[in-house]
Amino acid sequence: MRKPLTAVLPFLLVFGALLCSISAQAQFSRKVDERVVQADTLMSREDYAGALALYTKVIETSKLNTPQEAHVLYKRAYCYYTLERFDDALTDINRYIEKTDDLQAILLRAYVYQGLGRSDDQLNDINRLAQNNPDNLDLLRWRASVLMDAEKYKDARRDIKKIMMIDQGPDVAGYLGLTYYYDNDPDSALIIFDKVLASHPEHAQTYVYAASLALEEESFPLALNYINKGLQQDPANNTLIFYKGIALVESEKTNEGCRCLAKAFAAGTDDAGDYLKQYCYGVE
Repeated sequence: MRKPLTAVLPFLLVFGALLCSISAQAQFSRKVDERVVQADTLMSREDYAGALALYTKVIETSKLNTPQEAHVLYKRAYCYYTLERFDDALTDINRYIEKTDDLQAILLRAYVYQGLGRSDDQLNDINRLAQNNPDNLDLLRWRASVLMDAEKYKDARRDIKKIMMIDQGPDVAGYLGLTYYYDNDPDSALIIFDKVLASHPEHAQTYVYAASLALEEESFPLALNYINKGLQQDPANNTLIFYKGIALVESEKTNEGCRCLAKAFAAGTDDAGDYLKQYCYGVE
């Protein structure tokens, strides 16, 4: 039922810099220069496999002694990343970082580590980026999401509270509540969710968070309270309909609960099928 904060830092930052950061290629031969231009064109068309093949030919015929030549490693690493060949991407980006202090390369490597599931290494790179951009909200959001995924909720709260000094929106406050929820402090989480809903009663996602917590605590009347209020705001919210089915069948209101579960399952909530099997076979 958990929905961790998602990273919002646009990876287009990497791609945009990748295409514009080389302004001089005087150290390339004409043949190599043409291959790089062709590869850049293929990459702009999202033909990453084709671009990869050309960048590889350049790397094989170059000593990579100049910054311009070495930057082809970065471009090939990006291709590997988009093709989900994360180990190859890491090899190239590490070779490139050995030759430069380019922070764009650190950004790309952080995404590569994310693809590899190496959250501690990813956090090290994000921390390095944040040291150079301490007030960058996108970096704080990204780091908070990684910390939450790594179950480092106290550290995530620290970043979320910094974000809330500028962004007081219900999404950010809801994420703060989630850190307490996941950190086995449901009372603190509900206090935050209730504050969000008092200020933003239209924010359906907070009803989802609060209902999920109440269901996990087996407080089914409380869950139904959040669910019904949430459905007033968003009658088609399939998650809330699913949760309502759970709360009702657990409260021995089987017929009504099974109708909700069947509706949620028909709308694509596969988890509702298990509850239907458990509670609803043979129920009209």
